[in-house]
Parts: sequence; C-alpha cells; structure tokens
Amino acid sequence: MKSTKSIYKLKKYIKFIPFYLVGSGCAFTIDLIVFTLLRTNLGSNMSAIIAFIFGTITSFLVLSSILEYRLKKKRTGIIIQLLIGLGTLLINIVVLNIIDYSSERINDELYINYLNKSHYYALFSKIIASCIGFIWTSSLTGKFLFKKN
Repeated sequence: MKSTKSIYKLKKYIKFIPFYLVGSGCAFTIDLIVFTLLRTNLGSNMSAIIAFIFGTITSFLVLSSILEYRLKKKRTGIIIQLLIGLGTLLINIVVLNIIDYSSERINDELYINYLNKSHYYALFSKIIASCIGFIWTSSLTGKFLFKKN
C-alpha cells in the first residue's frame, strides 16, 4: 500500500519537473547573475540573500504563468514560496560557506589573493550550491504551490 502511494508521488513529481525546470531555470539564471556580480563586493552571504529575493520573485512569476496554481490566494502562495525559498537559501549559504572555508583551508593565499576576488569562483560555487538545493525546492514547490494539469 505504501509503495503504491510512493510510486504515485514519484510519478507526479516526475511529470512536474519539466515545467518546474522552465521556472527554476529563469530564476536560477537571475539568481546566478545577481550573486556573481555582487559576491566580490558584498561577500557570499549577503549576495546569496539578495540573489535569493530576485530568484524567488522570478520563479513565482514564471511558474504562475505556465502552471495551474493550487491555492486560491496568490498572497498565500508567495508567502509559501518565500518559506520554501528560505530553506533553499539556508542550504545555499551553508554550502557556499563550506566551499569558502574549504578553499581557504586548502590554500589560504590563493583564496585571499585570487578566488575571493574572482567572478568565476563565485559562479562555480553558486552553481554547486544551487544544484544541492534544487531537489528541496522542486519537490516542495510541486507539492504545495503548482500542479500540472
């Protein structure tokens, strides 16, 4: 009985993913651009927070235009989207700080003189962090906010 329900949920999630990829792809692009541009001046944490705000708004707007909305009030939806996004933000910040800490521990001179000032380093570290947070975000967004007809 539980395996049938789990299989049903998995199939439902798999059907949702292609549509979610459109919205998350747009949000990821905005998030990545904002983070990459701001990180060298504001650091990982503040840049991740600002990029998160832009990415969450982009994701919500794109998904609400291509998928059926589960809730009656969009205000409730944006609040739920922000809560899901806060979990993703937390995942991103933890991963970004682990990457920064590890890079600094491996070679502090390289990190301080080059990596900390590099947009490429910011880009690649954000891609890694975002990939880790993707499963969390996509599964909860599909469960609570949007559905495929």
